[in-house]
Amino acid sequence: MSENIYDVVIVGAGPSGLSAAIYTTRRSLKTLVISKDLGGQAALTNNIENYPGFNLVTGQDLMQKFFEQATKTGTEFNFTEVESLDKQNDIFILKTAKSEEIKARTVILAFGLTPRNLNIPGEKELSGKGVAYCATCDGPLYKGKDVVVVGGGNSALDAAEFMSKIANKVYLVNRNEQFRGEQVLMDKVKNDPKIEIFYSAVSQKIVGENKVEKLIFTQNEAEKEIAVDGIFVEIGHLAKTDWVANLVELDERKEIKISRDCETKTPGLFASGDITDISYKQAVISAGEGSKAALQAYKFLQGANNIMVPDWSPKK
Repeated sequence: MSENIYDVVIVGAGPSGLSAAIYTTRRSLKTLVISKDLGGQAALTNNIENYPGFNLVTGQDLMQKFFEQATKTGTEFNFTEVESLDKQNDIFILKTAKSEEIKARTVILAFGLTPRNLNIPGEKELSGKGVAYCATCDGPLYKGKDVVVVGGGNSALDAAEFMSKIANKVYLVNRNEQFRGEQVLMDKVKNDPKIEIFYSAVSQKIVGENKVEKLIFTQNEAEKEIAVDGIFVEIGHLAKTDWVANLVELDERKEIKISRDCETKTPGLFASGDITDISYKQAVISAGEGSKAALQAYKFLQGANNIMVPDWSPKK
């Protein structure tokens, strides 16, 4: 019996990974997706209004459609975590939390970023029900409402400034005595009449039954609360890339550096979506990047003489 080697193994099942899978299987590449969950951060978004083709769709429903399409085209799935990746004699070897050893000719890293959590009561329970981690993604859902942005860096400042154009009132809760961002952005936020700032304010608890109702925090040891409809946690993201650091080049944020065609420094190893050093972290962009990575993997497997043929061409 011949050894089971996949043409492509994709790590991650968010918009980027699932899009990549659709494209690789449509080109008849034996494809396996390994992921600890389905949909990634996109699946935790309650409503999405900026994905082309959908006026309104929940993140979970959109990712389910991605999954169904990938499955229909022949993608295999293994829901676990990858613990290590190595390359031996032009074959990649992935070891999983299930003690499996999986081999592949090419690999696409599409496992995204991990948002930093507040780790306070109510946050996990109300995630997607008023607690969000991307103002650009979910902000328009809170038009005319009162919201809190938690954080003190550029991402929080940018989120507060963005939300001031949409929401009725924005509360910016910063655990430090001052902001840690660009001066221009700090000036905009401080001078915006719709933004109220709380310094030295530490979030303690998010309250709500089926949706966010208020944030409880302490300021100078005094307990306070704000009644709001949404809470945007903007305290940064983590790029958990240590396990692939020997095969890729990382930037200062530990994101994977790629070429414009999603190539890493290791031949046959590609990366796409939020885990890479692309400028914009959006579902639609991640999906496009995943498709690019898939096409590059196909080209790599076909060799130097490969001539790309559109996958919508009629079969002969």
